[in-house]
Amino acid sequence: MFIGRESELDELNALYTEDAFQLVVMYGRRRVGKTTLLNEFCRDKEAIFFPAEQSNDKLNLEKFSNLIFQHYHEDTLEPFASWEKALMYIHQRQNGQRLVLIFDEFPYLAKQDMAILSMFQHVIDHVLRDGRLFIVLCGSYMSFMEKKVLGSKSPIFGRRTAQFHLKSFDYRTSLRFMNGFSAEDKLKLYGAYGGTAMYLAQISSHKSFETNIKDSYLRTTAYLYEEPLLLLRQEVQEPGIYNAIIAAIACGASKANEIATKISEPSPKCLKYINTLCELGIIYKETPFGEKESSRKTIYRIADFMFRFWYRYVFSNRILVETGARDIIWTRTIANTYSDYMGTVFERICREYLLWKNSRGELPILFTEIGRWWGTNPTDRSQVEIDIIAKDGDDYLFCECKWQKEKAGIQILRELQKKADIFSHRKGNSWYVLFSKSGFTEAVLEEAKKNNHVILLDLHELVGQA
Repeated sequence: MFIGRESELDELNALYTEDAFQLVVMYGRRRVGKTTLLNEFCRDKEAIFFPAEQSNDKLNLEKFSNLIFQHYHEDTLEPFASWEKALMYIHQRQNGQRLVLIFDEFPYLAKQDMAILSMFQHVIDHVLRDGRLFIVLCGSYMSFMEKKVLGSKSPIFGRRTAQFHLKSFDYRTSLRFMNGFSAEDKLKLYGAYGGTAMYLAQISSHKSFETNIKDSYLRTTAYLYEEPLLLLRQEVQEPGIYNAIIAAIACGASKANEIATKISEPSPKCLKYINTLCELGIIYKETPFGEKESSRKTIYRIADFMFRFWYRYVFSNRILVETGARDIIWTRTIANTYSDYMGTVFERICREYLLWKNSRGELPILFTEIGRWWGTNPTDRSQVEIDIIAKDGDDYLFCECKWQKEKAGIQILRELQKKADIFSHRKGNSWYVLFSKSGFTEAVLEEAKKNNHVILLDLHELVGQA
């Protein structure tokens, strides 16, 4: 079943209907669904789909040649002498007819021979741009695709006709993989699997939340048992250091110097690796709302929930997993702390909900900035945090996100209003938004009826809208 890339598929089909040459660049982290999207796109079209391999240039060219001969029902011929000759052959055989030509994992080719990009430039400029080929260069190496393929110094800079950066699904799309679960369990599953298509595909609607977790993570043969380590080995050259950085963040180190101290590496070197993890979408950089990116308060958090769950619950318990103690891990570690773990997850879900509502113009303001804020109360020097702030000019949304068994009470609303006053003396209007897993007390419900600047949102709204 094809889930979650409908808009990208529509964009590709719209490009396909244009009567012109196309050079599309598609990139994104491994497992996000690039190949699935391209296969769906090619379903009803004449296409040659070439998955490049981590091999040498000669063997890849031989494989590509054989695919071409198979497509045109040619008897086995000698492989093409160059990539240019192969593309020229396809151009001539098509004779102006539409053909989708996909180079999957394109960086495998380019890293073997960077001249292939100059070859594409030459052939496009002198031959292909007058034809109707629909070429897709697809890759998982994020920095390579952004710098070497899309960058201003790339030989094919200015030749692309479109680019697609595929990212993980938001919670709304992710929930479409979870039919049959309660609203609460859907969000808990999202907290463990994140929004990566391949990981979401591991969820079974015939199993409980607990059994899904045990079967996906707490068996040595499980798909996700070693996934973060395998992914790091594929993406980076020194996976040990990257692994140590993610583990340090998972254990509470959040500032660059704290992380460097934790893993005993010099800060400049550590920051270089941190930036790479940010490029890969595994961690992200965060500064308090309204402050510059260079703020001394900058922290780093794990962006990918699968990574976050794995480093929280699997990484430190691998000996127990390998001795078959998955029930003990569940009972003593996961079940007891998962509500706390979900606090950060729920904040992200609430933020994604607001972004979606904002895109539809269904909020009191049309915000242009959103983030989290933390700072110091000047009165008693205590630390203050606001889960979400969104801003449009002088107007603000201040949001509190509560993942707890108890209903959110009037005291939570009053504390949010006080924290908003600490954040800023505002000229415009302010709205106060409470997100609550367990609903609201009568006092808060009555306040919301009297004050239309108080907005209450529960799981029914968050999940029902998805």
